[in-house]
Amino acid sequence: MLDCRAHFSTSLGADPDRLHFAAHSHHPWPDVTRAAQLAAWDHAATELSGKWQEVLGPVWQAAQRHVAGHLGLPDPATLVFAPNTQEFVVRLLSCLPLDRRARVLTTDGEFHSFARQVGRLEEDGLLEVTRIPAEPGRDCLARLAAAARQGFDLIWVSEVFFTSGQALVGLDTLAAAAGEAVLVVDGYHAFMARPVDLSAVADRAFYLGGGYKYAMAGEGPASCTARPAGCRGRAAPAGTPAGRSAPSPMPRMATASWARPSTPPASTG
Repeated sequence: MLDCRAHFSTSLGADPDRLHFAAHSHHPWPDVTRAAQLAAWDHAATELSGKWQEVLGPVWQAAQRHVAGHLGLPDPATLVFAPNTQEFVVRLLSCLPLDRRARVLTTDGEFHSFARQVGRLEEDGLLEVTRIPAEPGRDCLARLAAAARQGFDLIWVSEVFFTSGQALVGLDTLAAAAGEAVLVVDGYHAFMARPVDLSAVADRAFYLGGGYKYAMAGEGPASCTARPAGCRGRAAPAGTPAGRSAPSPMPRMATASWARPSTPPASTG
């Protein structure tokens, strides 16, 4: 058996008698995450505003390569990061039509960050939501694909349902049935828990992941594949990067456009 205790010495040493078995909870963090937090603080203290050149340059690009390697993405530059998946939820929802009620296809087994937000917008009549039962999981994907052919603006589904652990296999089938809909796969409960290969849908679907669960990196590092081919929507939220002039490796998604940029976006500073 692989013994990784040496890599978790701080978390394990905090309570040596504790046995932790919760699957969807705060895992013990490896020592390297604490070292990274301290390194980030020390680098900020040394460089002050100059830290952005490294953070948004080699650090950002290295993180893109690491995550892309685990997801089977052909282009690491299509990955962007945010403090949490809720930010991506809001950005994606803001791309939907405003001149009518947008049509959303999803399941009744989605995680709270999406399910609660969509429910709230539905209360105000802003969305028309169709929810396919997540159970039985064995034919959920087939039922989603059949419903998708009716035509929707957004299709949102988990690769692994947090309620059951059921994994959906064959996402390319759903992508083929999605038509012109924005397709989003919530992969948070799949990322680093099981092999993921997005090569077949990388040019068609957004994919959300993050570090809090099985990547064991703690709160904060959420990721999303951006700029699928043909997605021309523009996210409404815009931040500091949208108004600065220095060069930056940050993908256009971070500056509120979901289309593949032809020139490098502006930087934060």
